[in-house]
Amino acid sequence: MSEYLQVRSNGQITLPAPTRRKAKLNEGDLLEVLVEDDGSIRLVPKLPVDRALAEKYQLADINWGVKQKGKQK
Repeated sequence: MSEYLQVRSNGQITLPAPTRRKAKLNEGDLLEVLVEDDGSIRLVPKLPVDRALAEKYQLADINWGVKQKGKQK
């Protein structure tokens, strides 16, 4: 069953409750907006990432890569 949304004057839309339940969306969830070449719009749920934790793992990956490069010599 199709549902229709209206774009408000400030650019906001409201996802109806049945749509949010079906997509398992809760207040505060993040959605990525993808605009396709044909102009269609997709909303993709995303998980937030803690920046400090992400940086920690990036540094660990870099250190691992440096160690691997040293082993090749």
